[in-house]
Amino acid sequence: MIMEKRDRFISQLCRVCFCCLAIWAGSVAMAVGQEVVFDDEPAFGEERDIGLVSDPLEPMNRVFFHFNDKLYFWVLKPASHGYSYFIAEDVRMCVRSFFKNLLAPVRIVNNFLQGKVADSGVETARFILNSTLGIAGLADPAKNEFGLLPKDEDLGQTMGAYGLGEGIYFCWPVLGPSNVRDTIGLAGDFFLSPVSYLGMSDSGAGVAVQAGREVNNTSLTLGEYEDFKESAIDPYVALRDAYRQYRQKKIRDVAVGSDSVYISSSNTSQKKYARDTTGSGLPESHAEPVVADNFFVQVGTSFEAEKLLVMQQALLAMNTASVVTVSDRAGLNFYALEVPAGEKFESARQEAKRLSAAGFSEARVGQ
Repeated sequence: MIMEKRDRFISQLCRVCFCCLAIWAGSVAMAVGQEVVFDDEPAFGEERDIGLVSDPLEPMNRVFFHFNDKLYFWVLKPASHGYSYFIAEDVRMCVRSFFKNLLAPVRIVNNFLQGKVADSGVETARFILNSTLGIAGLADPAKNEFGLLPKDEDLGQTMGAYGLGEGIYFCWPVLGPSNVRDTIGLAGDFFLSPVSYLGMSDSGAGVAVQAGREVNNTSLTLGEYEDFKESAIDPYVALRDAYRQYRQKKIRDVAVGSDSVYISSSNTSQKKYARDTTGSGLPESHAEPVVADNFFVQVGTSFEAEKLLVMQQALLAMNTASVVTVSDRAGLNFYALEVPAGEKFESARQEAKRLSAAGFSEARVGQ
């Protein structure tokens, strides 16, 4: 009897851990440099106008980031691969639509709280149509047949819409990237989700449902997180900046183009080059290509333009010319700061060492 209880407890604990991992993957899917340190951290409730992320807990956050990264590659990715092998993509998309329909109360309430009464009505109509004609939400006739597009809102966006600042950045173990505002919002939305109440009445069933949902979602985006990591000098900073930009655009109701910021870098992505000689800022989209040198030293990447402006000023103080590349990542601008380094690899390597010694710790040679 004791052994049976112990085995049941261990099984329950494993399911809880796996569910938490799945939730982290979902939060990472929402979102894909040189760190800037500042002393005037914005208080919770105050919005910072410039594009710098408040990250005073970075050492701890980095530990949790690497912990989550290992959990993804060791547990969630293999599970999602196996799941996608047996379940057809069309079926998995229906499952995703089913769970999205279940979360309609979150969108209905938060649209209403933001004063978007019409959008709240649209979400209500979508829920009714998809729950009936769409067979419990497995299909989306509200969008495909009636042209009613989803109006995604959550409590974090609602607080942001009323000017409540994001506070400091967190990378929660298992749950992933967040901040003070979104953490509170996540807790509030928990009580609007029908899946949450299933977990309250039967924790085992709730864990299984949540884990299944996130494994299904991850199976539809396999490879995107890997591509994101490969394209970033510092994946932790890139994820942090991408998450912040993604959430800011959601609060401002700017279309982000996809549910995931991790889109494989395309060979057809257009890069725009502009040699910085004035320090006036980043290049506009009409900047003409500049062919400078065969080799360059990349000193930083970021989704935050202001961060590279600070780095450009530091390079100008060293009398060092710089080049900025701008590429599109699922509707988000991704910036890289590069220093032309001549036609020989050895000279480029020496330039990278010089910049690294000057404080640009992420300097690396590229071609």
